[in-house]
Amino acid sequence: MNRYIALVLGSAILASGSASAADNVTSQEEIASAIEVAFGVTATTRYISRGLAQTTGPAIQGYIEPSFGIFYAGVWASNVSLSPDSAEIDLYAGIRPQFGDLSLDLGYAHYFYDRTGNCCGEWYAKAEYAFTEEFSAGGEIYYDHENDTKYGVLKASLALPHDFSVSGGFGTWFDDSQDWNVGLSYTLQEKITLDARYHDSNHGPAYFLASISFDSSFRLGR
Repeated sequence: MNRYIALVLGSAILASGSASAADNVTSQEEIASAIEVAFGVTATTRYISRGLAQTTGPAIQGYIEPSFGIFYAGVWASNVSLSPDSAEIDLYAGIRPQFGDLSLDLGYAHYFYDRTGNCCGEWYAKAEYAFTEEFSAGGEIYYDHENDTKYGVLKASLALPHDFSVSGGFGTWFDDSQDWNVGLSYTLQEKITLDARYHDSNHGPAYFLASISFDSSFRLGR
């Protein structure tokens, strides 16, 4: 009888252990499938940031961004023409909660260069509201706590027929420096975007840019 009880208990323990192992495998698979990795590359005739040219000619830019739920982190890179630097690398992380038609993006980005190294960092908060399926607008604000500088921008976009859209933005350093842009985009199969855009500011020359971007994503565990 004691031997029988021992066999039953042993079988129950083994079955429980097997179930726990199966549950762990399932949980790991579920976690992996919930991790999405976005990536993309852009070729543009000039790299413009906040109204200022970062290159004297074309630029190639790319990024990779894993995310899990509302949490994300990523790296973005571009060539630059900022002697002695020839490359910029940005590391960033944050959260993107959504409340109905309101999308938020809260995070931190740090900027590095290939020769001068660690540059600076900024906290950022972005908000966009979809007023209709075609029209959305929002704002962004960036704050560098080390240098006590702030930059803000207002943006809007309008979807047009046949996968075209028009968008624009107005930015300011909260002083006498402002910049603005307006452009027309065409998206092909939700992955390839062609963009023609005019940039201008009150602290530098105007630029007309053309770019082509490829963006995609995949989920781990699939």
